[in-house]
Amino acid sequence: MRNRTTTGLMSMVAAAVLAVGLAPGTAVAHDGHGRGGDSDKSDDWKKDSEQRKLVKTLRNVTEDYRWLQNAIDDDYEPASACVEKADGSGAMGFHYLKKDLLDDKTQARKPEVLVYMPNEHGRMKLVAVEFLSTAAEAPEIAGLEFEKGPFEGTWARHAWVWKDNPDGMFAAYNPDHSCPK
Repeated sequence: MRNRTTTGLMSMVAAAVLAVGLAPGTAVAHDGHGRGGDSDKSDDWKKDSEQRKLVKTLRNVTEDYRWLQNAIDDDYEPASACVEKADGSGAMGFHYLKKDLLDDKTQARKPEVLVYMPNEHGRMKLVAVEFLSTAAEAPEIAGLEFEKGPFEGTWARHAWVWKDNPDGMFAAYNPDHSCPK
């Protein structure tokens, strides 16, 4: 059972996340150091067995969500317009949140946020997942510590499981992305 403080924070974060969708292009994103681990190589995660296992798990559990309607049918809701770096040097995409998963736990099989970008035909395709946590201290998964999240009291970690990211599998932004104009 959740305590009142956690429930209140979850409600506040969920409301704030959904409100972000009202501000197109607003980059309320995270620290976004932009690097997966301590490297700028996009495939460094392949050298770490825990990270390889995490990516395999995420691809398996999100396969059906590669099509946006499947995510919507499973209660993922729009949480932001397209998030882009202020200088235009990269973007995350459109975030969809499953509010029931937002808590202080981090579970590889249950990413709280799915990140989509339109393909060349304008159809939204899953490119990344984002773990979003309300834990008191920065959690970690597969040896990767979370960054400060988009809202006070949150932590986040991206994984670009369906789109290559030159900055790394676990970077916040993808320099190959830009938000549609």
